[in-house]
Amino acid sequence: MTFNKTALLITVPSDSHSWNLVFMEFLLNDLGYKVENLGPNTPMDDVIARLERNGCAIVVISTVNGHGYLEGAELARRIRSETHHVDGLYIGGKICTENDAQTIARHSDTLREAGCDEVFDDSVANSFDAFQALVSAQLFPAHYLEKRVAR
Repeated sequence: MTFNKTALLITVPSDSHSWNLVFMEFLLNDLGYKVENLGPNTPMDDVIARLERNGCAIVVISTVNGHGYLEGAELARRIRSETHHVDGLYIGGKICTENDAQTIARHSDTLREAGCDEVFDDSVANSFDAFQALVSAQLFPAHYLEKRVAR
């Protein structure tokens, strides 16, 4: 069964990495999303303009340069205040350059306060699995609800 839910895949303006975007595009496609990948160094104005033109099921910010907590928070605030996007807004990857739990928790809280629904830092155990389960559940809610009830 194929669903036509659009996932907007972006990164923060200072992140020039593209391999993470290619991987995430394949993953989201495999899960059933129609992916629009805006590429590396995504200008915030381009993200806002795209969301104003057409809505999407989810926005995924993938970052590997460690600046996700800075630019990601600004981007989340802009998405929530300048567009009509009210659905899933997720950021993941290397959100900061430090790996201690306290710093990651603080930056994750900042990102959530800015408007991200969830934060998936690569140094947190099972965060990638949690991301996959979350975005899959949005496409197949009955299937995931049945699995939870069966437990």
